[in-house]
Amino acid sequence: MPIPASLAADERMLLLDREDVAVGLNGLTSKRDILMDPDLPSDPSKWISVHMRATGVESAPDPNAPTPVAHPPSQDTLAVWLPKDRAMVRRIVEVYFTRLNIHRPVFDRDDFEQMLDKLYKEEVVLHDPGLICSIYLILALGTLSELSHRVTTLEKGGGQVPTSPSMLSSLLKQPDWPHHEEFFQRALIIKPELRVTVSSLQALSLLHWYLYTERPGRTLWRMVGSLVRLAIELGLHHDPTSQGDVFSPKECRLRINLWSIVLLHDRGTSILLGRPLAIAPSDSNTPRPKRLAGGSDISEHFVLSAPIMEIQADIINSLYAPTLQTGDTILRHAERITKSIKEFRKNLPDGYQWYFGGTDEWSLEKRKDLLEGITEDAGLTLLKIGITRILLLRALFSSKELPEPLRSAALADAVITSHNVIVVHNQLIRFPDITFFVAPSPLHISAMVILYAHICQRCFLEQQVALEDVWMALDMLPSFRWRWERKDLTGGHPMIEQLAESIFRVNLHQVAPTAVPVLQSEREWSLALNNGSQKSPRGGRGGPQAMTTPTSSYSGPSTPYGGYASSTSGHSTNMTASPATPVTEQKLVDVPSSFFYPGYPETLRVAANAVAAAAAQGNGGNTNFNELLAAAAAAHPVGTLGYHPSQETYMLEEKDTGGSASAMQMWHGVQGGQYPPPRQA
Repeated sequence: MPIPASLAADERMLLLDREDVAVGLNGLTSKRDILMDPDLPSDPSKWISVHMRATGVESAPDPNAPTPVAHPPSQDTLAVWLPKDRAMVRRIVEVYFTRLNIHRPVFDRDDFEQMLDKLYKEEVVLHDPGLICSIYLILALGTLSELSHRVTTLEKGGGQVPTSPSMLSSLLKQPDWPHHEEFFQRALIIKPELRVTVSSLQALSLLHWYLYTERPGRTLWRMVGSLVRLAIELGLHHDPTSQGDVFSPKECRLRINLWSIVLLHDRGTSILLGRPLAIAPSDSNTPRPKRLAGGSDISEHFVLSAPIMEIQADIINSLYAPTLQTGDTILRHAERITKSIKEFRKNLPDGYQWYFGGTDEWSLEKRKDLLEGITEDAGLTLLKIGITRILLLRALFSSKELPEPLRSAALADAVITSHNVIVVHNQLIRFPDITFFVAPSPLHISAMVILYAHICQRCFLEQQVALEDVWMALDMLPSFRWRWERKDLTGGHPMIEQLAESIFRVNLHQVAPTAVPVLQSEREWSLALNNGSQKSPRGGRGGPQAMTTPTSSYSGPSTPYGGYASSTSGHSTNMTASPATPVTEQKLVDVPSSFFYPGYPETLRVAANAVAAAAAQGNGGNTNFNELLAAAAAAHPVGTLGYHPSQETYMLEEKDTGGSASAMQMWHGVQGGQYPPPRQA
């Protein structure tokens, strides 16, 4: 029986979703970087050809010629194809440097434009594969940004967004401009020629950026490790300003910025996956980036990211270490890190403090204005702080070494922070370039934290607020982040979506907001250290209030979405608690800690199907949530990207599975449904 075309397409998509830099000369597991004809672009009429030798540039054909003639390559030359439309090149370069490079300053604009002009003017320049690769990637990223802005403008005007690549490219109104994918493919042709140079590091940073943007579900774990190793070889982990006159002030700034970008990838990926750092903080003395007078060279967000990365490194080394730690040791680490976060927030520019608390007595209108006034710069910083706190708290509420009141307090803090991360992200989607700097994985983790609290009957948010948060994180936000050519699971998370629909008993695709979301004042989990008991505030539209555990959170009258609202009456579930029981006297439900980590797309689909099958076996809607969790746990651990739920977990070598959706197999030592606290992979 032939395989349906739709299933075959899904299979190909799932295999591509794990694309990372593999071990070898070319490096992409999809082999996209070895399938291109290096001699000719798909449409040579859109390009001009420049042949570079080791010491200079050969003559290029007349740019006014209808179709340039391709020179036969030789062993000592390299054909470089540049876009024929020089005016559009200037436009896209302007887009890249004004919209993207300020948040991640990979290049100095003056130096880049000077080298690009020399290429077009056929001046003698040294052959630099890193520069050529970077040119293609900057044009690819800039084209994506310009398309994003034009799509946004079209949507605001009520127009229909094209879905096919050819129709989408027509929005640029430049018929001679290559597709962004072709720029990327030209960069892949150059990639094997990269050497140990700063320009090669810049090119790999841009390649990482493009792959991340193309499919945000990627972590590109191995590629980040390669970036760190190359940066160390180039000496970027040493302070360039303390080396005499070796580097000019401009070179010092570039090296400092590049090292900060490398650490941004390393710390961010490591804390998301719970894995070790590629370089310890003590192994570098490179200073933090600083803005020039006027502050137009780099963004405030990029500058503020450096101290956040230091906090992330502390979290990884202290709370995600593979060594067993006592509860007292974990608490000491957590208190120190919490103080660091407080100190960092205290030193933020004026106005930031209101995003973290102190607004409970404000009018609803004033709180809405606060959220709507978030700038792109401030929003990105708030997301980075919030995500860092969630991943700190993830280690605490998952730890079996801590007493239940502290775990519950950490979960309460994590729920409110997750709510705030989701609503801030909801505000940021109005900025067309936001997709270049954020990914769905933190949204998935935030949604799972909120769901976990409801599974444990820790209702720190009103159920309607929690439902709308999960809807935004899993359904609404991913569909608007990146509006075309999605190559992942459309930014969603099938397993968490199935759990949410079973827990809230709704169809997430039918949910609609009932009120404008607002920020909640953050909790302080450490307050539980000084309290014998911990009452759980419940965040609603207006603010927190005292709360005890209800009898049941999963049955009640119908909601506008075809499900059921919470109630203290009706049939009970297997997780029913006694009325008015303080939440801290109940043990948190055991779930696999891997639920709070990214996973492979094919694994998430299998887990989602398992949850759906378990939910369908429920008796008259009386869902057994332990059975749902067990079904998801049985499917989810295989292929988990983060740490694994046992020290007896081993990764086998990658093998060519010949079409199998799972290219990596694992042995797991999980027994008896016990899930230990986080350990590094």
